[in-house]
Amino acid sequence: MVTTAAGPEDPLQRVELQLALLLRRVEGIRDTESGGTGGPALDRSSYLLLLLLEEGGPLGISALAEQQGLDGSTVTRQVAALERTRLARRGRDPEDGRAVVVAATRHGLEALGRERERRRTRFEEVLARWSPSERSQLAGLLERLNQDLDDWRRRPSAP
Repeated sequence: MVTTAAGPEDPLQRVELQLALLLRRVEGIRDTESGGTGGPALDRSSYLLLLLLEEGGPLGISALAEQQGLDGSTVTRQVAALERTRLARRGRDPEDGRAVVVAATRHGLEALGRERERRRTRFEEVLARWSPSERSQLAGLLERLNQDLDDWRRRPSAP
């Protein structure tokens, strides 16, 4: 199995391998059914879009795409999926009637709240043997990694 402690010696190879395994495992534990908690689990793109809309209020497609490092056409498809399930709606920007913005619906915010609680509970179980200090350290390192990935993506030489 690729997860043995004896894995690659190069720390960067270890980071790459562990991140690949982490992404697969996190997706693997995502609920596909609600388990009686009020609706199906949100997929990753819906969850992230709703988080941005909850935090930033109604936003345009370009702003949503930029914040996630995605192409506008990708976000347009994701927003269309949110609209089909009544989790978000498009409307006119109150400050500029020509612009279109996306807003989370009440139904979308409720689904986000349920999903956030599901995910928190899952990670509380997974990290039950970790001390508060270890949890805090992990959170800080993940935040730093995500920030560095965003910075790298925005560099002119990045693909």
